[in-house]
Amino acid sequence: MKELGAYFQDIARRENIEYADIRIGYYRTQFLFLQDLSPKEINDEERMGFGIRVLYDGAWGFASSTKVEKAEIERVLKKAIEIAKASSLVKGEYRVKLAKEPVHVDRYAVPVEIDPFKVPVEEKIDLLYKVNDVMLKVKGIVKTYSHIEVRRRDQVFASTEGSLIETTIFTTNAGYTAFAVGNNDSQSRSFQDYPLNKGYEHIRSMKLLENAERIASEAVMKLYADEPDEALMDLVLDPAHLSLTIHESVGHPTELDRVLGYEANFAGRSFVTPEKLGNFRYGSPMVNFVADNTLPGGLATTGYDDEGVECQKWHIIKDGIFVDYSSTREVASILGFPRSRGSARADSFSSFPINRIPNLCLMPGKDPVTPEDLIAGVKKGVYIEGRGSFSIDQMRLNFQFGGDLFYEIKDGKKGRMLKNVIYQSITPQFWNSLDGVTDERFWEPRGFLTCGKGEPTQSAQMTNGAPYARFRNVKVGRGKR
Repeated sequence: MKELGAYFQDIARRENIEYADIRIGYYRTQFLFLQDLSPKEINDEERMGFGIRVLYDGAWGFASSTKVEKAEIERVLKKAIEIAKASSLVKGEYRVKLAKEPVHVDRYAVPVEIDPFKVPVEEKIDLLYKVNDVMLKVKGIVKTYSHIEVRRRDQVFASTEGSLIETTIFTTNAGYTAFAVGNNDSQSRSFQDYPLNKGYEHIRSMKLLENAERIASEAVMKLYADEPDEALMDLVLDPAHLSLTIHESVGHPTELDRVLGYEANFAGRSFVTPEKLGNFRYGSPMVNFVADNTLPGGLATTGYDDEGVECQKWHIIKDGIFVDYSSTREVASILGFPRSRGSARADSFSSFPINRIPNLCLMPGKDPVTPEDLIAGVKKGVYIEGRGSFSIDQMRLNFQFGGDLFYEIKDGKKGRMLKNVIYQSITPQFWNSLDGVTDERFWEPRGFLTCGKGEPTQSAQMTNGAPYARFRNVKVGRGKR
């Protein structure tokens, strides 16, 4: 593929265009899904193709193909140029300009101890079978789901500026859910997804089988749990839960394309407008959000983004103050930033790269603090584990989140289990109520494989890591009647 990238550079430079790039990609995804003791999906898919972007007279053209050969690259390049020329006729006063990026000739690969595709399918299915079998033996469990997903992406990026970059990315993930029925109720409990850019060694480290009985038992316990009082109270949230809250209330609103009004799908605008840069208090002084696309194992750690911009590390929120966005080369130039933050990613060779959330993480505290310490400081509140439902408005301000497991906190101690807990807040009000975080011992790099954005919809992956954190005086209610 590298040779084809160099060939593209040669022929594209002969054209009368401002800029062009190509992404040649090979993708393999293996997904295994068991319902109870029966495999319901065993899918092993391979795809290959390329996509070409062309910038002509300030307008984009894009075309792609699954036929990876020189003659087809020539044909698709000409098609992309034709589209760009047509687009330039209707662009109005706006002209696409790209922030500068150094030329890169490099290769990046995710470090892998065990190639997940070399682990037999039978071994993976056997593990999922055993997990489900353990859960089904817990009285009250009526249904179980479990899955393993592994991905590989080999890509060559080449541009008329001279960058020629090879990347190999492996991603692994597993999880399962137990469903319980009883006491005129139904409840579920999940060993929640924990995807990372690693090899199969990650799956083997997750202790899937060891936790199966506990997960199922907790699903049954939820049937007999009480619902919460509806009141203002304190929350202690675990990293798995916080990953979704971070994703929706910090990750999406700080994507610069949404801020500029270029993206309005999936609750897609933002309240974090440019005049707030450097002066808006997003959270309390304890709130530090770092975007780190160099994070080992991070789902957006790919060496370079899909515009050939090198992965970086930077603050989005520092000491509670909003200081930066995630950006692409196009939107960075609109605000006069000297360089993109390397956040342009596409889910396929046939998709146009768009502004995506980076590995965005709430940083741990520097003082030694445990989850028990946070709980000890709560007179009346709720402890929440894991992700549940969510809802957020178009500007990413008003939100509601559920969770997967809940415990009452009373007089500094974790007490009885609760169920059907939700909480509601407004983004800056919520993050300004944070007054405690655990140290790095309790920090976890949780994340997502299916973040939806764009039209047509694209799916992206990113890590949203966090410590345990405490929030004061949040509106708590009941989410299921």
